Amino acid sequence: MSTLSIRTLTAGFTVAAILLCLTVAFVIALAFPAPPPARVTLAEAQAALNGEAETGWRRRVVAAPPFEAARAGQALVAQAGLAVLLDAPMAEVRVRPLSPERVPAGGSLPPAPSEGLKALLASMALSPGMSFASFEAAARQADGRWAVVTPPSPWLTPQRLRMGLAFLIAAAVLLPLALWGAGRLAAPFQRLAEAARGDEPATAFVGGPREAAEAARALDAMRDRLGEALKERTAIMAAVAHDLRTPLTGLRLRVEGLAEVPREAAIADIARMERLIAQLLTYVRGEEAPWTSEPLDLADLARECVARQVAMGRDVTLVADGEHLVRGDRDQLERALANLIDNAVLYGDRAEIAVTSEGGEVVVVIDDGGPGLPQDQLEAVFTPFRRLEASRSRATGGAGLGLPISRSIVERGGGTVVLRPGPVDGTRALVRLPGIVLAGVAR
Repeated sequence: MSTLSIRTLTAGFTVAAILLCLTVAFVIALAFPAPPPARVTLAEAQAALNGEAETGWRRRVVAAPPFEAARAGQALVAQAGLAVLLDAPMAEVRVRPLSPERVPAGGSLPPAPSEGLKALLASMALSPGMSFASFEAAARQADGRWAVVTPPSPWLTPQRLRMGLAFLIAAAVLLPLALWGAGRLAAPFQRLAEAARGDEPATAFVGGPREAAEAARALDAMRDRLGEALKERTAIMAAVAHDLRTPLTGLRLRVEGLAEVPREAAIADIARMERLIAQLLTYVRGEEAPWTSEPLDLADLARECVARQVAMGRDVTLVADGEHLVRGDRDQLERALANLIDNAVLYGDRAEIAVTSEGGEVVVVIDDGGPGLPQDQLEAVFTPFRRLEASRSRATGGAGLGLPISRSIVERGGGTVVLRPGPVDGTRALVRLPGIVLAGVAR
């Protein structure tokens, strides 16, 4: 497990990226030849001075000579050749290099060339294939003004192409390094998020930089504290419920000696209190309750629940063809279905149940005949102790725990429970559980 901090890793990646960029630039500077400077010909300058279109050179006219005549170097050679091409005296043609040339040692320029030297320079300038470094040229016109031309200077010069090549190569090399570094920094926190959703200790597989490991240890410590708090809450509620059962038993024994009418009412109240205590115990135990996972036929389970309802004279019907196998705890799932069916019968007068299989899931549909629930209350009724007084009375004995208990049980089995408006009226409860495969056949 790495003990480096995020700050250290980030600084290391940054320094590595900078060194890599410098290395790429240095390799390109050594391995690739320097690009040649831009070259121009005397024919291009002649065409520009004559005002021919589509030369690309910039042309302007000024009243006075724009610069001094060349006295040495390639500019003097170009000046001599351009004078011949323009059929003009060399004194009326001037050339100035765009890149400054060195002045001869001693700091003074040589004297003006002789006629013989001018002819020699012109022959050199006009030799086939001769070109020059970029220069600015000027020639005197018939009206005494001077035409000045400058060669085009494209934005994408060879030097810039070289710099762009270095940038592209450095980016291509840096991109995998950046993706690897980002993945290395982000992966521990992704594993931390997965650990927060699971039950395994986060410190066992989070790893990564120091901050991620510290967050994993903090998450495990918080999970332990929450677990202890939940166990303490469950123990307290179970103890209270257990202590309540003792006086309830004594109270039941006492009221059995009362007259017939008050005795029956008192016994009913005691039974309601016992049901509330049982529901409260079921809810607070939650994940602590025993869970035996086994294959079972959900249609069979629904038939048993319906049979008990029919024996009590309630209007309950069931449609279920064949087997619909799921994996779960039989007693717990029976409790969940019984709660949902009781809810439909008590608050909707009747229950119509259908068990089917859809896309690898077993679906139980429970429709009631009641007035239905408001759209904004279809999810709210799953909140513990939440009751809608407009349609539910305390006389029914409910504590607002039946639906939360059913959802908790079904979700523990990997399924879902939702409420929807009924197809005509009332409310529809939808239970979905993963189906299982036996002998290679999906049920």
